[in-house]
Amino acid sequence: MVTGEPERVLDPVGRFNRRRVIDTLRIAGRMARVELTAATGLSPATVTAITAELLRAGVIEETAAEPALEGAEEVEVRRGRPRVALQLRPDAAYVAGVKISMHQIAVTVTNFTGDLLGSEIIEARASRRPAAEVADWLETALRQGVASAGVRLSDIQGVGMALPGFIDGEAGVCHWSPVFEEPLTPFAELMSVRLGRPVFIDNDANLATLAEQWFGAGKGIPNFVVVTIEHGVGMGAVIGGRLLRGARGFGAEFGHTKIQRSGALCRCGQRGCIEAYLADYAILREASTRAPVEGVSDPVLAHQAWRRLLEAAHAGDMGMREIYARAGEILGVGLANLINVFGPELVTLTGAGVAASPFFEPAMREALALNTLSASADQAPVIIRPNADSVWAHGAAALVLERLDFPLAS
Repeated sequence: MVTGEPERVLDPVGRFNRRRVIDTLRIAGRMARVELTAATGLSPATVTAITAELLRAGVIEETAAEPALEGAEEVEVRRGRPRVALQLRPDAAYVAGVKISMHQIAVTVTNFTGDLLGSEIIEARASRRPAAEVADWLETALRQGVASAGVRLSDIQGVGMALPGFIDGEAGVCHWSPVFEEPLTPFAELMSVRLGRPVFIDNDANLATLAEQWFGAGKGIPNFVVVTIEHGVGMGAVIGGRLLRGARGFGAEFGHTKIQRSGALCRCGQRGCIEAYLADYAILREASTRAPVEGVSDPVLAHQAWRRLLEAAHAGDMGMREIYARAGEILGVGLANLINVFGPELVTLTGAGVAASPFFEPAMREALALNTLSASADQAPVIIRPNADSVWAHGAAALVLERLDFPLAS
């Protein structure tokens, strides 16, 4: 495994080119140098120099390539000179990803190629808690997850953390989150000092999107949008193959776009947000107008109450089905706005909230059809993918692989 400290001063052009080579190999699996040159757009000399450095550092390795079907390469194979391909070494690094929900914490551990090695989920009550208390839960979950993967915490090159709220990933600061009692929490630094490893944080919807880009429905698609529905409503967007980020490192707050002037109160303090009609707490609030809902102030009990309401809808409760249908109409209008603005090739809905899709999807699709520009309506399929928290944590691990520079200093 590559060891060392990733925070060295690097030539930015060299770092960018190394990253391009590594990312290209990760997507392709393996490539000959000539193919790698064509795919990256770098010069043969640059590719030769970078791959030599990565080979020396143990980040990549040589392997026999599939024979070419025709041309000079085929002749070369027949003469007994097999083509040589390059691929990433899975054990070049181990990284961990963490997804923090208000009722639980999920951890995954992966190798350098993103293969899942182990995962762990622990119950938590992360609602308006002191940062140090959340850090305690995270460290416990992380140590359990690392142990399940058969590695040590000292083997982990970095940790990625998916948080709900307004997260400046570049600065490592949480501006606001329902998890913390205080704003402007420098959580990446706090956890890095605590764990003795590099820590990167980002908005959970962004990392759900990264998981789709690396491992899921968005793989190979340059323009797509992911909308997450659970305790809140989030969004991530990949435009031109890159995750969209605002000027301060966070943006794409689809859940806080306004859908109804002076409408329902959102937990952000404003009114009429999409989230205020669709998120777990919004469904619980609406249901409580019909009958009392117990335990909504406790994240674990609130999640259990939400599950009971969903079960009631499955059992034929028409009141609950009407609540979900109204939420679906709001969602459909919001999705139409997204498609009209971004023109994506794909829209994915994910998160625990999509378990209610049998009850909100018909109204959602009707509102979507009514409000999408006719030229866009058939060009952006909307699919529903009920990914578990471990998938989001896998995206958080991918964030580390995206941020770390290789080879690391020895």
